[in-house]
Amino acid sequence: MTFLVVCGCAESVDGQADDAPTSEITFHPCDAMPAEAIQGLGLDVRPPDRRDHDNPKSLGCGYLSNDPEYGLTIAARPHTLDEVKSDDRFNILRETEICGRRALVSDFRGGSACTVSVAIEPGILEFMIGYSELEDFTTVDAACDQATKVATTLAPYFPDHL
Repeated sequence: MTFLVVCGCAESVDGQADDAPTSEITFHPCDAMPAEAIQGLGLDVRPPDRRDHDNPKSLGCGYLSNDPEYGLTIAARPHTLDEVKSDDRFNILRETEICGRRALVSDFRGGSACTVSVAIEPGILEFMIGYSELEDFTTVDAACDQATKVATTLAPYFPDHL
């Protein structure tokens, strides 16, 4: 399967990047990711499982894939990449860029899921895939490869602001 990824970027009205985060996450990945893009990744196109949380507010959704079998959570969170780096629940595996945006690839909680966190003001858009000996992705590398592939494929649909 071949993926063509087209990326765009946006600046603030005055041409400067906004340094100060705004107060609240309003982008909901369940509503914003086109069904064709989700289906193109081999994910189930049924309405995703909403995984919204308060305090701090995060908006997320869960998808399932049948081949290979795995679960994917995409969440808009009010955290910065620096906060992810300093959080001891994450083992940072590498820093990278996805479609020109800073991103971190991390092992979550020392061996249960890979997270790819993409910086989008005022927080991050996070892609999480679990791994274990009982799942199709048995290693952190396999889960991270898939999470990075998903994030890169969906990058053309990233908002300018969460």
